[in-house]
Amino acid sequence: MIKTKISVLLTVVVVVALLSSSKKDTTEQLYSAQIKSISEMNQVDGTPVTSDSLEGKMLILNFWASYDATSRINNFELVKLSDEYRDMTFYNGEGLSVVSISLDKYKAPLRKAISTDGTENFKHICDYKGVESELAQSFDVNRPVNLLVDKDGKIVARDFNVATLRNALQMMTCDTCN
Repeated sequence: MIKTKISVLLTVVVVVALLSSSKKDTTEQLYSAQIKSISEMNQVDGTPVTSDSLEGKMLILNFWASYDATSRINNFELVKLSDEYRDMTFYNGEGLSVVSISLDKYKAPLRKAISTDGTENFKHICDYKGVESELAQSFDVNRPVNLLVDKDGKIVARDFNVATLRNALQMMTCDTCN
């Protein structure tokens, strides 16, 4: 009786472990595909986002909105973080780039916020569909959030708080990498 219970328990543990790992792999592949699709988009100013500007880098995907006060404060913190880590070497990425994905529906306030917040050096993308944006939905985003993504497309940190991103970047900084 005890052997049967242990056998069933082990079977359940193995099945759960297999299902969890396959879901994780699928999720990571999905994000890699979505990050690749970003390189096929145009920025708010009409210039294309090139794959060269994203490949091999750590990326912060900043989902935000010009009408959200917390997003606007967050932008100032992201500018500082970007300036600090832009040229750093990480264990799984060379340099840091910010891709700012707006959840706005209107062009004028978005463009004004970009200028006011000093985020002109970020890559800005917006399809003006708000939270119904296919890109936002593909990352399971329905409110402002930051995603820190390594060069392989794996999300290594997900938080709106820039301090969380800073801590993750500090831990991944590599002084002796080739």
